[in-house]
Amino acid sequence: MANPVFTFLSKLIRKLGMALLIAALALVTYSLWLFGCERAEYEDRRAQLTQISATESTSVHGQLAEVDRKQADIVRELQTQQQRALQAERILKTIHEMDAGVLGRLFGDKNELKSHEDRIAQVEALKTNAQTRVVELQREFLASQNARAALAESLMKVQQEELALKQEKHPAEHYLRTAWNEARQMVIAVFIVYLIGDSVIAVMLYYGWATWVSRGRPVQLPAKGTAVPVIGESAVVVENTLWPGEVLWVRRKLLHAADDGLNRRKKLLLNWRTPLSCCAGGLSRLVELRNARSDGQRGVVFANADDPFAELSIVSVPEGGSFVLRASFLMGLIVGREQVPVIRRHWRLFNWQSWVSGQFGYFEFSGPCRLIVSCVSALQADTLAARDDGKPVMRRATQEGVIGFSPRMEFKPVRSEGFLRYCSGRSPLFDLQLVGVGVVLLRDAEERRGRDDFRARMFKFMGL
Repeated sequence: MANPVFTFLSKLIRKLGMALLIAALALVTYSLWLFGCERAEYEDRRAQLTQISATESTSVHGQLAEVDRKQADIVRELQTQQQRALQAERILKTIHEMDAGVLGRLFGDKNELKSHEDRIAQVEALKTNAQTRVVELQREFLASQNARAALAESLMKVQQEELALKQEKHPAEHYLRTAWNEARQMVIAVFIVYLIGDSVIAVMLYYGWATWVSRGRPVQLPAKGTAVPVIGESAVVVENTLWPGEVLWVRRKLLHAADDGLNRRKKLLLNWRTPLSCCAGGLSRLVELRNARSDGQRGVVFANADDPFAELSIVSVPEGGSFVLRASFLMGLIVGREQVPVIRRHWRLFNWQSWVSGQFGYFEFSGPCRLIVSCVSALQADTLAARDDGKPVMRRATQEGVIGFSPRMEFKPVRSEGFLRYCSGRSPLFDLQLVGVGVVLLRDAEERRGRDDFRARMFKFMGL
């Protein structure tokens, strides 16, 4: 088995190389588009750009000189206003020292007192105006500094453009540089999105969408009976018996051998109530075997003629019980004397759990009957019995791996375990969690890998 760390690093390096290749191709494509849009020759275009750069450089130099002149004027006025404020502070200090005091205010000349107060008010107003103007000049100086920094940066870009135009020796260099200057943000965005975009989406789906869906309420199909089906052992070749009066409907490819005492006929459809589903699921043109005699049982051997390694299993559904099964895995059905198979169809179109799982239709087979199930991968039966402590019994499996289950069980999609497994594509986003008492029929996920296609997804949508 390969080292997971080495596998991750090699995948990261390949992805990084592919991201760089895509970014380079995007840059080259845009440069070719610029070349196609140009109507003038390269030398004429280069001379035109050089003239434009020189004009911009002269303009920026003039703006810088104007900003420097304004800054010098602001500095001179700032110094003047600061001196005024300082002088007003000194005058106020001298006036306050000449204050007549409390007795002078009570018994002094009223005109002199009024003149003294007016002088103080004038000096304080002068001081306030000077201080206000100082603050305004400081703000103007800061704004001019920012403007000068922006002009200096613009001048540096223009000078770099002039230097690049002088050093260019080939048209391809010019168009590649122009394409990078105009579309570098888009190229960088494409590089980042390709490199980590799927990982970001995977994190959002796994820790956001899947977490919210897992908290939803489970779904339960309506079921009348309480009897639990019994699932037989899985094998490549399975043998079963038909008792007197029993009838078997089976696909041709599954019928390996049968006793001579059985009456053989053809059956066009398994259930005429659902003709389209039977045709789509392969339950048409079946072989009917009937044990019409009363002298004992007759043996039947099942094996998949198309795939000798496909496994089969028989699900025995007792009276008062039922089993939900995807119809495409049903290879045959055995019922009793003069018994019509009861097949109910359940649709869950308006249930958001169905939209998450991708399955809207469910087939329920009511007993007593026996179901012959076959799959290209290994089959596994799991029985969930009630616990002594009363806690619910749970079973988690992949959604594609669940072939059938007891309808009394509740089920819902839950987030799969292991973010790294999901992110690397080794597991789906959702598993199926079944809760309750009953049986579950599963198929091996590892054996199934690579077999799902559009047809299989459509069958799952219909419950086939």
